[in-house]
Amino acid sequence: MIFLNQSDIFSISRAHVQSAVEDAYRVLVSENFNMPDRIHVHDRGNTLLLMPCFSEKYFATKLVSVFPKAWQHQMPVVNGMLVLCDNTTGRPLSVMDGAAITAQRTGAVGGLAVKYLSRDDLQTAGIFGAGIQGCFQARYLLSNRAINTLYIHDHKPELADKMARMIENEFAGVSCRVEQDPETVIRSSELVICATTSPTPVFELEDLQTGPAIYIGIGSFQPDMQEFPDAVTRMAEKVYVDTAFAVEESGDLKKPIEKGLLPQDKIELFASIVDAGQPVTGKPVFFKSVGMALFDLTVAAMVYEAAREQGLGQSLKQD
Repeated sequence: MIFLNQSDIFSISRAHVQSAVEDAYRVLVSENFNMPDRIHVHDRGNTLLLMPCFSEKYFATKLVSVFPKAWQHQMPVVNGMLVLCDNTTGRPLSVMDGAAITAQRTGAVGGLAVKYLSRDDLQTAGIFGAGIQGCFQARYLLSNRAINTLYIHDHKPELADKMARMIENEFAGVSCRVEQDPETVIRSSELVICATTSPTPVFELEDLQTGPAIYIGIGSFQPDMQEFPDAVTRMAEKVYVDTAFAVEESGDLKKPIEKGLLPQDKIELFASIVDAGQPVTGKPVFFKSVGMALFDLTVAAMVYEAAREQGLGQSLKQD
């Protein structure tokens, strides 16, 4: 058994991670997997998620903690561990940094939304949230589209400044602009990504006709969390979800549905686009991800196999 830390997991190329998430969508369509409902445990405003999933060759279980106020202690909001096992014998194969797997695979989920829903000539984009996931959303966005300007907003400007410097160092040709006014981000961007733990919309605009055509929601994973105003689902011609249970888990969808603002026939599984290999561009759309254990399993399996080939990780003896 090997232990793979953050450095090991982050050394795997984004192209390989995104390809693994793309494979997960195709497995989702094939239904050749076993993914029980994930368990949410809440305690004092914090959340523990238990996420198991089985495929023919492997099975994985991820424990994720989401502590929204961890940043006050200079700690990541998301932490976790993942165990990958052989699905023939049940033997544990690898223990992995679950937060690193989450960061990579969720970044790739956003990257695939960019790949299949945005035009090739995308020039501007905005990101709300400058935490770890905001940074990975930016990396996968820029791995799929060579934009000129990236607008960044966070309730902590120093985090946004740090993210802007990091992204400009990693990607030549992109200019990062930190904006304290959310409306400026909306008015200036062709595509907007939200990667926050905010329980209420991060911007308030009723008229989005002059705003972005593409909205990508990453942060809201509970019914009482809503990053986007209802105007986004009203504006969108289509609402794409990574999993069917997103309509129950995310307030970005559940709340407008309950208000009668989002009809069910407007919602479609994003996997159908990926499986068909047919990008959808030129339409105002909203993509909402809540994540699923199948993403973790396919990425963890790829990371494990790549680690064995490259000699990554630390061997753990089993008696």
